[in-house]
Amino acid sequence: MADKDQKTHAPSSKRIDDARKKGDTPTAPEMRHAAVFVAILVVLGWVGVHAFARLGTMLVRLWGNADDFVVDPNGAQSLFTGLLGQMTVVLGPVFAVLVGFALLGGMMHGMPSISWTRVAPKLSKLSPMAGAKRVFGKQAFVEFAKTLAKLCVVSGVAVMVLQPHFVALGTMVAVDPSQIGMIAGTLVVALVKAILIPVATLAFFDLIYQRWAWFTKLKMSLQELKDEHKDSEGDTKIKGKMRQIARQRARSRMMAAVPEATVIITNPTHYAVALKYDHGSMGAPIVVAKGVDVLALRIREVATVAGVPLVENRPLARALYASAEIGRPIPTEQYAAVAEIIGYVMRLARERRT
Repeated sequence: MADKDQKTHAPSSKRIDDARKKGDTPTAPEMRHAAVFVAILVVLGWVGVHAFARLGTMLVRLWGNADDFVVDPNGAQSLFTGLLGQMTVVLGPVFAVLVGFALLGGMMHGMPSISWTRVAPKLSKLSPMAGAKRVFGKQAFVEFAKTLAKLCVVSGVAVMVLQPHFVALGTMVAVDPSQIGMIAGTLVVALVKAILIPVATLAFFDLIYQRWAWFTKLKMSLQELKDEHKDSEGDTKIKGKMRQIARQRARSRMMAAVPEATVIITNPTHYAVALKYDHGSMGAPIVVAKGVDVLALRIREVATVAGVPLVENRPLARALYASAEIGRPIPTEQYAAVAEIIGYVMRLARERRT
């Protein structure tokens, strides 16, 4: 594995996409906490007014009519069922808003995605060494320090906000029950507003840090970039070997077609072009083989053994080698010169037969 000090290159788009597919995305838990505090303010300013009023009414009925409740097996069940139903109606919208803002805070990092690799069972998760690294690692230390700092700040702010009201809280015993909910709501609103400022600030810096840490973790070394390019584009050595094998096979097929050629046009030593022509089925001669230097010599040797005639024409051999393609008819500009040579070869063949 590459040394971490060598990972100085920015992660490629493929590495980032692979990380996201595995569920590895930058997450800032403090953003969810800040979103929850914002939700609390929304609840207290909108849903909370209704909730506290309903709670106050419920407390008045509960405390003012305490003598009417019979605490026996049947009466207790009825009492607590009614309380649970009232609490659900009163606090249900409150918790719904809180959960909604918590999900919204999580989505601020990006669109959610499902990654089964994060929940798939792994033996490494049962390893004590791996667990120790997670507990005592750098990330765990950062989270612990962040939580401790937040706890100190939030506790300090809460004490400063509530300290002027400590005496008033002690006198709430004599307050009318219908007013307890409203007084408590006022204190909670003041407390949440004061705490929201440091929590939001911490969430902002936590988001920046988490994105930086995630990007740094995905950085790549030069060797990793080369390996990724090799995987995506293919190993150059393997591709070169495959091209070499393809050339050898094409050359073998080409040499196998030389004995079937009609004529070999030569330079005489540097170039050789083998042409095949069948007057009954071909509209123009086809190039079945061509080569230069060593390959040209090999074509001449195979043609000599097979009895294929060799005709020396330096300009035509060079022109056909440069412009004609194997398996394709010759260019039209060489028709006249090639037709003269093929006609000459055919006349010689007829003379030999006679």
